[in-house]
Amino acid sequence: MPLILAGLILLFGSVVQGAIGFALGMIAVPLLVDAGYSLSQAVALSTLAIGIQVMAGAWQLRDHIPWSEVKLAALVRYVTVPVGIALLLLVEDVNGADVKPLVGIGVLIGVAVRLAAPQQLKRNLPLPLSVAAFAVSGVLQGLVAMGGPPLVLWMTTRDFRARQARAFTMTLFLLNAPVQVLLLLFFSRTMSVDVVATALLLSPLIYLGTTIGVRAGNRINKLLLNRLALAVLIVIAFNAIF
Repeated sequence: MPLILAGLILLFGSVVQGAIGFALGMIAVPLLVDAGYSLSQAVALSTLAIGIQVMAGAWQLRDHIPWSEVKLAALVRYVTVPVGIALLLLVEDVNGADVKPLVGIGVLIGVAVRLAAPQQLKRNLPLPLSVAAFAVSGVLQGLVAMGGPPLVLWMTTRDFRARQARAFTMTLFLLNAPVQVLLLLFFSRTMSVDVVATALLLSPLIYLGTTIGVRAGNRINKLLLNRLALAVLIVIAFNAIF
């Protein structure tokens, strides 16, 4: 039953992310925790799912990767993802009952950032602010597998073309995912190789969901898709909190 639930959750998250370009972790983590997985297991499953999903995309978009920005962001996230993982382990050890509300609050923050991002004016950010955005992304990625929203907000200050923006986020997730999963394997008491095997076993569903989502995103009004996805996230977040 846990495997079936994980498959359905990751399928649904992949559909949404394939359609609108974000939200797999924001959808999957709270639902996986609700299904009985520990926070470490939910974060690892979501991270692996995102890695599987973006692997092919990053290769296809390799000529559009803005390496100068990726290098700085990846370096900062290599430092801060372990901080997020340390906080994750602390939350699990102190009080497991606090996990679901924490994840729900994280989802709401991500939704708020996503809603605010399109309204930001493009401007050249000072280096310390860019580093801060990457640092927050790394901590959130390590803590609840939701490092995307700060990156979305940061990218509104850059004149990235659509392919560059997708290549940027995909490459970052691919570079950081192995470190995140390995740290969880070594330090989390609830994490095991079985979780990695589960993600690999479910990879066809992740691919299927991504394919469905991309095709839906190409045919349905983007504004409507975004609104539906954000509405689903808000429902999931309040369910986790209350």
